[in-house]
Amino acid sequence: MNELRMYVEHLFEGKVLTPETIELKEEIYGNLMARYEDYVAQGLSEADALARTKASITDVDDMMADDAASAADDALSSAPTTVIPPAAETVKMPVSATEAAANATAQAPGTPVAPENLSAAGQPAVAAPKEQPKWIKTIIIAAAVILGLLAIGYGVNEFILDPMQDHQEDVAEAQAEQQWREQQSQKQNNADSSNTGSGSSTGASNNGGTGQSTTDNQGATPQFSDPEDQLEYEATMAVMDEIQASTAESLRSYVGSDFYGQASMLPMMETMPLGRYANNVEIDSGLTQLKAEYLGIDRNVDGDAIDNALAYDVVALMAVCPSLQSIQLTVNEDDDHDLEYDVYVFERTVVEELLGRATSNAITQVNDSLLESEDSWNQVRNYVATERFSDALMERAERN
Repeated sequence: MNELRMYVEHLFEGKVLTPETIELKEEIYGNLMARYEDYVAQGLSEADALARTKASITDVDDMMADDAASAADDALSSAPTTVIPPAAETVKMPVSATEAAANATAQAPGTPVAPENLSAAGQPAVAAPKEQPKWIKTIIIAAAVILGLLAIGYGVNEFILDPMQDHQEDVAEAQAEQQWREQQSQKQNNADSSNTGSGSSTGASNNGGTGQSTTDNQGATPQFSDPEDQLEYEATMAVMDEIQASTAESLRSYVGSDFYGQASMLPMMETMPLGRYANNVEIDSGLTQLKAEYLGIDRNVDGDAIDNALAYDVVALMAVCPSLQSIQLTVNEDDDHDLEYDVYVFERTVVEELLGRATSNAITQVNDSLLESEDSWNQVRNYVATERFSDALMERAERN
């Protein structure tokens, strides 16, 4: 309350302001405010409550002579406040003309209320800012440095090292694939040379010892400095070789089999690319819906090679069993969680659409007629093994 604040300031007028004096003054003001509010709560008017509150303390000299805080508490607690004593004549303290004018101004309607927290000089008391301990500043600086280094390390790894490593892997894979294609081309050229020869069984010895025998030149396996690249190359090439090794004759022997009754389709799938990973083969009685799983595929096999092998297997299965309308394959690799799968559903209409597009409509139906000769099946395999066909087919088949 502003008037009580002015009254307390008047009590301490002319006193030397020390920390103890200031503390005593604040305690007296706080206790007077509590006493005033207690009187008002008991039913006194604000004027009577204010008068009785002022009358409870008229001098602070005795309090300042003793221990400030203890004397103030004893003096204030000695006066009863629970029971209202009989009204007594208010003792008015003599005031100067200047103070009377100040009080009149403070009580006049519309006069701005002076702030309560005033120093002895009448200026607002401002608490001195507390300086943080040095060890806290040290910890904050160290944390900022560590976060900065982590951010720099992450940026270098994410935007420099990882792209460089990915580029090196892409280059290595492209070189490996190119070498594999060159090897396959060399094999085909050697085979064509053998088929177009004179038909004689004579070798180099029959040419006077000066001739050169035709051999299958596969080339040396490239060596990579990184063991992981070496493993990836060899595992990937093994799958690509499985695709090339699959023949029309091996597939043709299963045409017409009763896959729902007497014969299982699993033995045939085990002879095909990725066959060692085939599991849980199911087919309906009408031989229209096939479900199978490829589990624990070697993590070192490149993803494109896996896509090529799956695309080949789907076309081969539909050629052997023309009644198949859809094939669902569930795939996971050996470093995946047991419950982490990729699911693909291949529809016959999509397979024939993409194969027709790849062959300029030379092949629009997939059935056992494609297996009549090795030449016709080799053409189909060459179309299916391209990334353009396998990427499009896998994208259309993906379900998760």
